[in-house]
Amino acid sequence: MKPQRSPGTQRTTQYIFYEAVLCFLCALCGLSVRSEEPKDFARAIEPRVFKFPEDFGAHPAYKTEWWYLTGALKTEAGEELGYQATWFRAGLLPEKPARESNLAPRDLYLFHGGFSDVAKQSFAHDHLACRGVSTWAGADEQRLNVFLLGRTLTREKDGAWRMKFEVKGRAFDLTLVAEREPLLHGEAPGLSRKGSEPGQASYYVSVPRLKTSGTVQREPGGPAVKVSGLTWFDQEFGSGQLAQDQVGWDWFSAQLDDGTDLMLYHLRKEDGGIEPQSSGTLRFADGRRAHLKRDAYAIEILDHWTSPSTKDEKGAPAKYPAKWKLTVPGEKIELEVTPLLPDQELVTPGTSGVNYWEGLCKFEGRVGEKKVSGRGYVELVGYAGRFLKGI
Repeated sequence: MKPQRSPGTQRTTQYIFYEAVLCFLCALCGLSVRSEEPKDFARAIEPRVFKFPEDFGAHPAYKTEWWYLTGALKTEAGEELGYQATWFRAGLLPEKPARESNLAPRDLYLFHGGFSDVAKQSFAHDHLACRGVSTWAGADEQRLNVFLLGRTLTREKDGAWRMKFEVKGRAFDLTLVAEREPLLHGEAPGLSRKGSEPGQASYYVSVPRLKTSGTVQREPGGPAVKVSGLTWFDQEFGSGQLAQDQVGWDWFSAQLDDGTDLMLYHLRKEDGGIEPQSSGTLRFADGRRAHLKRDAYAIEILDHWTSPSTKDEKGAPAKYPAKWKLTVPGEKIELEVTPLLPDQELVTPGTSGVNYWEGLCKFEGRVGEKKVSGRGYVELVGYAGRFLKGI
């Protein structure tokens, strides 16, 4: 039997949870949190030397960090599934607080999870928040080991990654093995600029092709089915990287069947323009890498989808782009991008407060003279209220 909480204990637990959420949102907004000896967080200003696998660990000198995984899977019967699993870290202090209580956090953590079942045309999502203390939530600094209330992402001794989490009662148990070296983004590899001012940047690395196998429960408490596929991993860390006039972004990641990996993003401004520092990265099967400046590619919106759950800043139902044409003329790339489910929107009022669309999509077109297809994810932020207002 589970122990029964008294009303007083329940109120205390609820207070700790909401206090953690409030502190997390303050950290994301860049608001100060007092300590005995205040110190500034480091900022992503100059290129840095990355060392892997150590740099897959946490970087607590920076205010914000995330470990972001999106995957396209298939069952043994060939049915398509997609997932998102993200651990966010928000720093309250750049160093561990000098307090006797072991509940005094330096960082706060969030988890967001999404599950797309294409055959059933169903989508589920989940989100949690917790202070980074004890065994509740945290991340090692010298190796990949991030956890939050039983949701774990760990690099094993043999180099494989092991991930366990659940989305609304659906358990995931996945093993991931890198097929290629990490991919650094930005004109100076690893330093991804988000604005024109110093520090409006992040350190950004991806592992675009993680061969994935394991089991997934397609229904809460249902049988675990075997799955296999590919996962795209992103890790970013920085402090105050966005400008105040940036309302959101459109982000694309694609794993094409000719071995091409592509990442693109547009940062949208409140005047309707696109941030000139928006960029992308392209890597071909032979390992050649190309940094794509804003004018080297185009994102054309072909269709829209209207949310039944959220509203924009004017009070109208949130309207998201829902089909695109991507072109990289200098590399002779043309791709049409189509969601495999229309509704893949995450609504997160209890954690980040940011509602966004994150969904499995198919990519079809050509690279040079060769026809290609593949799978990937698109993330759309700022359509159901501007990003900074949400948090």
